[in-house]
Amino acid sequence: MSRIHSALDILDSIIRLLGIAHLDANDPVASTFTRNAVPAVDASSEQYFSASQSFTSSMSIPSPTAQQQQFAVDTTTSGSKCSCDTLSLGSQWPEAKSQVPGWLTTPMWNSEWTEGEIKKEECRRLCWSTLMLVSGHTSYSDAVNWRHRELFMVEPSNVGTILN
Repeated sequence: MSRIHSALDILDSIIRLLGIAHLDANDPVASTFTRNAVPAVDASSEQYFSASQSFTSSMSIPSPTAQQQQFAVDTTTSGSKCSCDTLSLGSQWPEAKSQVPGWLTTPMWNSEWTEGEIKKEECRRLCWSTLMLVSGHTSYSDAVNWRHRELFMVEPSNVGTILN
């Protein structure tokens, strides 16, 4: 257990010290939360929708072929796959199978992104993965009546990143 706590503390410290959790804090599309308040996202503002729609429309997602559209409608076709597989990191980057096997089904990076934009997206993914890991550990700690870790990432107001 001490190794788990040590690893969580180090990961939490890296994210806090590098400011990764506040990567998108000034972006109107980023979810931000007030300390000691119920987390809420204001999705009604025009600014949110226009920024969100412009980001989505800038993504280069291949349109499905006629055969893929038939698979989506024809439920009797055996062996059909979701066309979402073609958008995955594992499908687009063969090295992913050996380098990041846990991320094979993750959406690929936009082919038009610069190296800097890819690095920012990877930082976002690190934050969200850490949040999932810390949430799972906190849940388990509650279930077995262990003391909670005082982690930076546990406080929602400490995170301001976009979930793509």
